[in-house]
Amino acid sequence: MLSPEFLTKLEQLRIYCQQPFRGKFRGDRRSLNRGTGVEFTDYRLYEHGDDLRYLDWNVYARLEKLFIKLFQADEELTISILIDTSSSMEFGEPAKLDYTKQVAAALGYIALANSDRVALFTLTDHLFSVLPPTYGKSQYSRFQKALSTIETGGITQLTEGLKHLAAFQPQAGVAIILSDFLDSAGYAEGINSLLGRGFTLTLIHVQCLQEIDPPPPGDWQLEDAETGETKEITINEETIAHYQNRQKEFCENLHQFCRERGISYVRISTDVSFESVILHDLQHAGFIQRRY
Repeated sequence: MLSPEFLTKLEQLRIYCQQPFRGKFRGDRRSLNRGTGVEFTDYRLYEHGDDLRYLDWNVYARLEKLFIKLFQADEELTISILIDTSSSMEFGEPAKLDYTKQVAAALGYIALANSDRVALFTLTDHLFSVLPPTYGKSQYSRFQKALSTIETGGITQLTEGLKHLAAFQPQAGVAIILSDFLDSAGYAEGINSLLGRGFTLTLIHVQCLQEIDPPPPGDWQLEDAETGETKEITINEETIAHYQNRQKEFCENLHQFCRERGISYVRISTDVSFESVILHDLQHAGFIQRRY
């Protein structure tokens, strides 16, 4: 999916996560767990069995009490990549899902190259685990193979899938949701359930040129990509203007929803190279940063 030259550029990047978290394995991320890292954070009273190397003898000389130094532990971050595979993601040239898989491939590589754990899920009317949390750059081929098996099908029910992740993911981390967010039932409840569990969220709103610019005036038969329902419609200039206003309102509402909750939001279009999305759009949004 990705050229060797592009992978070399990805080596210089990392997924940014400001919020501390609790992990289980050593890695490169700041954790809420106390450990033996290099950044001092606090003291606590000595308890039998503690490592004597972390006693602060200067404090003992002043207070005649034994205190242990606590340091910020560096642990790996779990990044869950959720891809909407409902039938509407098949729309466009290139198809929104094909484009989304390329973006996900790049994000997965960045995460694995930075010692983060990566899990891959699909979202339709339920949540499906495509790849359990995996670790290390050597696992990228496995991640890429899992991506290649993903296909479209079914209807969108974002709320059920996101609530399932919130309920059953053992530990919160970063969740990246790649979707067109075209769910008649909405997205708020599912996203709020993840926030309530302490997830740090990034929403990547995927659109294609064919839905941004509606067809020209004339008589058209429209088909719902997910239900198969058809409708005859006459499109005129007034209809086009109304559609464009509704679409703009939908995007602005989603962006405002994210802004009010501290969620990263990036809107991308399939007519822009996915390399540019990774190297420019996501960096401009602050979601991806250069390592050095």
